[in-house]
Amino acid sequence: MNLNRTKSPSVITTWQTLRSNSRVCTLLLITFFAFQSTANAQLHDSLDAYPPRFFLGASDCDARVIQHDSSVTGGVNGGACEMVTMVATSGTEAHLVYPIEPVRPIDDLNAVIQVMSANEGATIGFRVRYPFLRDPETRRPVSVIVFGASYASPGEFASIGIGAIQRPLQLKQMSLRSQYGPESDLQDPYVDAVVINAYGGPGTTAIRMDELRVEGMIPVSAGVITGNRHSNESSNERSGDETRYRLQPGSSSIENDRDLESVTNSLAFPVGRVTRILQHSGEPLAWVRTLGFDAVLLRKSPDAAILSEAIRTRMKIYAPPPQSPDPTLAAMLEPVAGWYIGSGEALDERQLDTATETIARLKALPTRWQRPIVAAPSDSYLRYASMVDAIIDDLPPPARSLRGSEESAQLTQRRTLMADRAQVASGVASMPPESMLVQAEQIADAIGAPRPSNYRWQAMWLQTMRSLQQAPAAILYRSTRSLASGSEMDQARAMSMSFTNRMVAMIEPWIVASTPSAPPTVQGAAYQCSQQTTGSTDLLVLTSDATRGSEVLAGDGQSLRIKLGPSETNKTAWRLTHFSAERLTPRTNSLGGEIEIVSPDAVEIIVLSSDPAVGSQLVRQSSRYAKQASLDRWQLAAASVMQARSGWDQAIAMRAVGDASPTNLIAVAEQTLSRAEPAYRAGDTDTTIRMACRADAWAMRSSWQLAEALMPHWPMPTSSPPIDFGATEIQSLWRPLMNDEGWGENLLTAGSLDSAELVGPGRWTFGRRLESRAHSEVGHINRGSFAGPGALRARVTALGSQTSADSLGGGYAGTVVQIRSPSIRLPAGSAIRIDAMVRTVGFGGPHQGVLVYDGIGGQPMGVLVRGRSDWTPVRLYRQTVADGPVSVMFELLGAGEAMIDEVTLRVWQPKPDSGIQFRPIAPDTVEIGFGNVYNQADLSNSSPTSLSSDAANQNLQRR
Repeated sequence: MNLNRTKSPSVITTWQTLRSNSRVCTLLLITFFAFQSTANAQLHDSLDAYPPRFFLGASDCDARVIQHDSSVTGGVNGGACEMVTMVATSGTEAHLVYPIEPVRPIDDLNAVIQVMSANEGATIGFRVRYPFLRDPETRRPVSVIVFGASYASPGEFASIGIGAIQRPLQLKQMSLRSQYGPESDLQDPYVDAVVINAYGGPGTTAIRMDELRVEGMIPVSAGVITGNRHSNESSNERSGDETRYRLQPGSSSIENDRDLESVTNSLAFPVGRVTRILQHSGEPLAWVRTLGFDAVLLRKSPDAAILSEAIRTRMKIYAPPPQSPDPTLAAMLEPVAGWYIGSGEALDERQLDTATETIARLKALPTRWQRPIVAAPSDSYLRYASMVDAIIDDLPPPARSLRGSEESAQLTQRRTLMADRAQVASGVASMPPESMLVQAEQIADAIGAPRPSNYRWQAMWLQTMRSLQQAPAAILYRSTRSLASGSEMDQARAMSMSFTNRMVAMIEPWIVASTPSAPPTVQGAAYQCSQQTTGSTDLLVLTSDATRGSEVLAGDGQSLRIKLGPSETNKTAWRLTHFSAERLTPRTNSLGGEIEIVSPDAVEIIVLSSDPAVGSQLVRQSSRYAKQASLDRWQLAAASVMQARSGWDQAIAMRAVGDASPTNLIAVAEQTLSRAEPAYRAGDTDTTIRMACRADAWAMRSSWQLAEALMPHWPMPTSSPPIDFGATEIQSLWRPLMNDEGWGENLLTAGSLDSAELVGPGRWTFGRRLESRAHSEVGHINRGSFAGPGALRARVTALGSQTSADSLGGGYAGTVVQIRSPSIRLPAGSAIRIDAMVRTVGFGGPHQGVLVYDGIGGQPMGVLVRGRSDWTPVRLYRQTVADGPVSVMFELLGAGEAMIDEVTLRVWQPKPDSGIQFRPIAPDTVEIGFGNVYNQADLSNSSPTSLSSDAANQNLQRR
């Protein structure tokens, strides 16, 4: 028998055929299961985790939630569940809404939930939204609810469900056409929520919900065409329909006028509230909402994924517009509240023509893509306000060290200039400038220190509260990094924005309809006060003026005294700082009265009113946000105290602070938190926030003292990235660079400015702007220099009617002249020091002066010099990030005169360490390891091996 015979050709062919068939089957199975995963997608939520998922939606019975939490043992089989208690008057509906991602309204879609209540009648349903039919009053897409089964087992858990919704949905559509007209656009409806009508009659109703399941979900983004579309409609016809609604430039009539009017007449920000917006960096929108945000600003045009997530989480979106509309996204555009132009570029006078073209293109988009236009100009505010629907007015970076009154004055200037041409939102930096963060990280990496984790959140808090004096329509928190990164800094940023958002929401009713009025006089601690008046109620927002860059002090050991006039003395006063309506009793005299606040926080909120109903409103508003605010503030204070302690310990260990030592402030702060911990654990929000504020104030003062000890050249204008950032641990290791030893020769030889030949191409150069509004001159002078025969002088004078000190504005909007030094090419990883002598005259407006900066840190890290009639040294420390040229820049902001001399640039080049020099304890003896003493004669007659052996044996004997 031949065991080595080969297979016949027929057998080989059969195996090849089977192999080919198996591949086909595998592909079919993959396709089948992929379709099944889309067609039969499901959602299962056990409703046993915080935060609660449902929220109270529409009602016709004045329903109000009085308790909404997770019950640990009140669910099915003794598990956890979600519990809602509400009060209502007579009516029929009180909808509890559970948002889901947009899905197709097909018969296979079904939902089941376990509910328990003392009253029967709770009904489950799906909310179906029609994205292209807008209600003329709310300006939002119209929605209907298709209800299913009702709850009929009072006192016990029972399942209620809904499914097969297409037939009842057709009846709803007939009703909509009857209400809104036969031409109503009911294309592409989608289900965006599970709804429970929890109305149980007048009075109090409690309902528990557990184990929600939704099956048969086909996401709208899957691109499957279903619903009420006619069978002869195709996606190609829909694309053509988009073109039918296109606005042509210069056209006076369009189709579907009613739909367009409802969109274009809408505002970028809703009326009656202060919209809180986060610049998005990939954070989950559901989590962003828990931080108190209403919307996000995207960095690119929205796609199906982010639109679906926004619908599910009830978040609004502001985003750069698409280059061309994608018809598949038209049904999901409901969350888009506005198109943001100028993303990634400065919208100044030079960009006006480009912005005009962009706006014309947006107005020519299909009707369904029409949205309000939002811009954040850096100058030409009046012209941009006339072109767009909303303006974002960014506050200056805290590193500029502007006083609170200056920031307020700048906001008032711009608001007066723009008048009511557009809605205005305030932009606030929620983190240090990106260039500062990169500098601190590069320095830490270069010296082997941990990367920075500290975050001085109080500067962001102060700017946010100061911006409220102009009743902004929205507040945009600028951010360049994700809050969800997991780093300590980003965790602190998230908590601080959550706390700030709660404070804004607490006083929102007295902001949105208010008008600015003259604030009362403030004495004692350095605070800036603004007053907003609504009817007979005055809201006072007081912010600390004891600041240095991003550092803030709260009271600094002084009490805060608010002087009241005779008319205000008769009003009732409340303090809302600790998220409780604390009654205050003014001290009265013949001239009026006075409110004294001992141990004030960095921000103080005071309400004065003659309306007795205001008290209950304040109690309700403050208690609504107190729980989360107390948790956030406690953790922020604990982190601040810990960082202050760690900073001092490391600075002393590194001998970076000389003879300086921490006071007992840190110990007192730690004791305060320790004594308040029982209140924190017991949920006593008022005591928790009050004690956390005190501990935080002491920690801020201790950190302020540490920064002073680490910066020997203060109060000379100085910028050191670690100290500007607040990373004292890095500054302690970088402290040797603050000394004069170790720096190399000056590389900027043209910095002496002794000759007029040093000004020109390839050397010192300058540029001008705003020439129609200001006259500027830059030249070399031979008299009045700091050193040598000459210096550089720059002068700016306002033209025509621009005669006041602040007529040119401040910041970039008021920049007229930029002076640039010759560039010096440096390798990456070089520590450099830039010095300059500067004198200034004039610059009397807010945010005006001479901005000194470099090409590494840029304008955000610049030092603003003003009010220096004598020669003043300015110093910048930097770390090069990459190989390349480095220049020094001087910008004149506003009208005034500046003189510049002796500009130098040096590289850190310390001498090599020669090692530790040991001194013998006696002329003829020397100590070598382990404390062993040998005579010189012994050393000369012994080998290193024998000495080491002797020392080791003696050490073992000691043990």
